[in-house]
Amino acid sequence: MVRNSLLWAQNCTTHHPPPPFQPKGPTHLATNLIKSYFEQGLIKEARVLFDEMPERDVVVWTAMIAGYAACNHHSRAWLMFLEMMREGNEYPNEFTMSSVLKACKGMNSLSCGVLVHGLAIKCGVVGSVYVDNALLDLYATCAVSMDDACKVFRDIGTKNSVSWTTLIAGYAHRGDGYRGLQAFKQMLLEEGEANAFSFSIGIKACASIGSHTCGKQIHGAVIKHGYESNIPVMNSILDMYCRCSCLCEAKQCFHGMTERDLITWNTLIAGYEKSNSNESLYIFSKMEREGFSPNCFTLSSVVAACANLAVLSCGQQLHGGIVRRGFDGDLALANALIDMYAKCGNIEHSHKVGAHIEWVYGVLDVLVKHMKEAGYVPDLDCLIHDLEDGT
Repeated sequence: MVRNSLLWAQNCTTHHPPPPFQPKGPTHLATNLIKSYFEQGLIKEARVLFDEMPERDVVVWTAMIAGYAACNHHSRAWLMFLEMMREGNEYPNEFTMSSVLKACKGMNSLSCGVLVHGLAIKCGVVGSVYVDNALLDLYATCAVSMDDACKVFRDIGTKNSVSWTTLIAGYAHRGDGYRGLQAFKQMLLEEGEANAFSFSIGIKACASIGSHTCGKQIHGAVIKHGYESNIPVMNSILDMYCRCSCLCEAKQCFHGMTERDLITWNTLIAGYEKSNSNESLYIFSKMEREGFSPNCFTLSSVVAACANLAVLSCGQQLHGGIVRRGFDGDLALANALIDMYAKCGNIEHSHKVGAHIEWVYGVLDVLVKHMKEAGYVPDLDCLIHDLEDGT
């Protein structure tokens, strides 16, 4: 894929290497205002101001592209880049390229990213740490394999923590924890240290392969480097212990945290859900007493714990809370509720839950499974007819 983009760049005749940037006028105030608009989520206002500008330099074009990408309007960022190239008055710089590559990743469009890669080569901005890391992130996330990402990584002259972390995250994203751990260890050998985000990614690699030993070693390194008060890092460690079924160590880690967020609670609740559902429910009640409001993920785990215990009254109370919070349209929660009612022997109610969710066909197989287990022979034609009628 990288080779193809190089060939594309060599054959490119519509663009030429950019000349040295020459300021065209006092556009910096408007550019700063555009950035401010995007930071506040005022996307339309940013576009109106941009359209009213009599002159636009590469900085303001880049501000628009980066702003759209940062607001997850990746398609708009891509269209803005194409508009810039069509006008042909400004050449993209390293910041333009890194921003549009982020948009390509956000669109999950490897083909667009390859075109930008070729143009980046033609414009002479490959070699910039911003462009190189953005290319690495694109290939690590969107390519079929890690081969192109590894080639980009090898070609990076000066690798920084972002380069290493992006590579490790790419392996973790694909479930290849072994290579992710190898890259993490290599980073420590070459760089001598890791930042908080690198530790989080390294721990996730351990969790993905269930390597408690490596995870515990990284936990020790986290403490040594003074990151034990970093909530995202500690949440990753907590998740690792839960995934490795080391719940005693998970609980010790949890109680040792000076600060916790909802992810912390969710991780421990989900960790205990399968092996000790009573404890999972106790942690949930404690979470609420400490003033945390559950989200859909929390409630899915707790409903699953009720299903494991076959405690219908508890599940019904949770169902009422789900409806009051407006979460009754969530697919994962609907699946969990159907499963809970079925395991508690209330097949009729599980049918009703399935009948009143928008994504009913996604949970139909769960409902049919439990009906068969309960000795029913469901008439799928009648069932689907009833569901479509809302009866």
